[in-house]
Amino acid sequence: MNDPGLDEPILDTADRVTGTYNEPQQSTSQQSGRQRDSDGRSKPEQGYTDVEKRWWILSTAFPLIAGTLGPLANLFSVCALVQTWRIKVPDGTRISDPKWILALNSTSLAFAIAANLFLLFNFAHRIRYTVAQPLTITLWYISAVLLIIPLGSIHNLSSSSIHHTLSQSYFYAILGVILYIFISTLLLLHYLESLIFRHRPDPPSFDHLTIPQRTLMLQTISFTLYLALGAGVYAAAEGQSFVDSVYWADYTLLTIGLGSDFPPQTSVIRGLLIPYAGGGLVIIGLVVGSIRGLVLDRAEERVMKRRLSKEREKWIEKMKGREQKEKTGKSTEWRKAEFEAMRKALDRAQKVRRYTALGVSFFAFLVLWFIGALVFWFTETNQQWTYPTTLYFTYTTLLTIGYGDFVPMSNSGKPFFVLWSLIAVPTVTILISNMGSTVVRWVEKGTVWLGRWTVLPEKRGGSRGDVHNAEPDHRRSKVEEQHFKGEVEKIGGAVERAEVEHGDATSLAAKLAKEIRGLAEDLGSKPPKKYSWEDWKKWMKLLEQNDSHQTMNPENDSDDSGKQWVWLGEDGPLFSRIGETEWILGKLCEKLEEVLEERVTSKK
Repeated sequence: MNDPGLDEPILDTADRVTGTYNEPQQSTSQQSGRQRDSDGRSKPEQGYTDVEKRWWILSTAFPLIAGTLGPLANLFSVCALVQTWRIKVPDGTRISDPKWILALNSTSLAFAIAANLFLLFNFAHRIRYTVAQPLTITLWYISAVLLIIPLGSIHNLSSSSIHHTLSQSYFYAILGVILYIFISTLLLLHYLESLIFRHRPDPPSFDHLTIPQRTLMLQTISFTLYLALGAGVYAAAEGQSFVDSVYWADYTLLTIGLGSDFPPQTSVIRGLLIPYAGGGLVIIGLVVGSIRGLVLDRAEERVMKRRLSKEREKWIEKMKGREQKEKTGKSTEWRKAEFEAMRKALDRAQKVRRYTALGVSFFAFLVLWFIGALVFWFTETNQQWTYPTTLYFTYTTLLTIGYGDFVPMSNSGKPFFVLWSLIAVPTVTILISNMGSTVVRWVEKGTVWLGRWTVLPEKRGGSRGDVHNAEPDHRRSKVEEQHFKGEVEKIGGAVERAEVEHGDATSLAAKLAKEIRGLAEDLGSKPPKKYSWEDWKKWMKLLEQNDSHQTMNPENDSDDSGKQWVWLGEDGPLFSRIGETEWILGKLCEKLEEVLEERVTSKK
């Protein structure tokens, strides 16, 4: 399955949503994260404390994992219920299981579904946490126990004269037990943390999930239902068992295509395959985009903050040896040095973030590849697969090549394939996405360099950096960006013309309006525009002037509104979450508004 390229729309939607709906207030510990240095100036946040990190994992990540894996565990319970657990050898007829196994299996599934519902109601705050959380944990543990009892007794249920093998449903039950214990343990850890250790104020609850986080849960639930629906239709139309149909639906939706096993034979399935596979690809793309946006991008942001914190500390230590007089007496030189240090820190932090994300995703790929191959080596002993063979099989599966020359045939291998592929294939998709900003960039630069000296000799006439630094064609197709850009240009142009008509073409308001109109051209640029020190020096000078063209005290490190801002600050122009264009444009607009208000007030 190739990278669907849906992570950008998902992240754009998440940004719009979080900008529309107010997020909950930060906790006291988060608000107190800022400290002040000896000069009284606020220090940038150094990240969360260990307690805060642990609480985020327990209160957000663990419940989110439970909410996404719960429906999949329910599907495995259904697979464990639809067939008997034993098959007679060698004729392949099924051996009926005792009714008490069917009863325990059905009760386990009912309890697991109820646990899922309580968890969802807990997220939606329809049921109190102190009621829903213990019920969810207890019901999932009971579901696991109700499956463990028959799993441990199944070998003793048949007489020694009957030779039997265990069916796929038996192994689906094992996977269901593993998932139930895993997700209920995650929730139990959060419950103990909130009630016993009391790291959060009463009443205990989950942290508020954002709209994108809730969307991820709904997407995984939808995919599980979609997978089960396709398996049910395929089983009815093709005359296959439901568990084999789940296996077919899995490698079909993940575009692996192990067609040598269960290729569609009927015209009905061949016709339905077109919309079914297309819809599944969209859902998987949405899930992968959500996972990248909510998990990996958050981790990348944390890596970025840690790196920036280290760079700030280096800068502070470097400047501690200088006298305060040197700092205040040479304000411009100080600011320029701080600006250059910021640029270097930002570039290094971005490189660390990119390569850390690539390293983590590549490590996850290797783990899934080698461990998956190891498991298939044991499950497919009847086919006499060697470990190199399983490495080849898992590799072609991870890359969704799907030759079909090697396929799992054992009753234990197929259920594991479903679980493994649902985790492995999205992981590889994320790896490919991370390679876009690192490995692919290397290849692109190498191709351009090779082209300049071979098939593109005409490029030699220009400067050697022309191709390397060429900016892409940024076509702004978003209506909102065009509208906002047009409005800003109109405002800047109107003020500038008004000043010229009144004979004040060199006034501060006219200068601000001219800069605002010019900056509007850079709105929405991809990649975001980065400005030189000379540009920033010009804007800083404008922000430090009053309407009578008097420059503020150069020893004062604040703008005319009295708000302090420094290059290395968390809210500064280059480390803020908005782009440089938006940041300085907002400052200039604020300054213009102040100048115009002062004029109106003075005339009165």
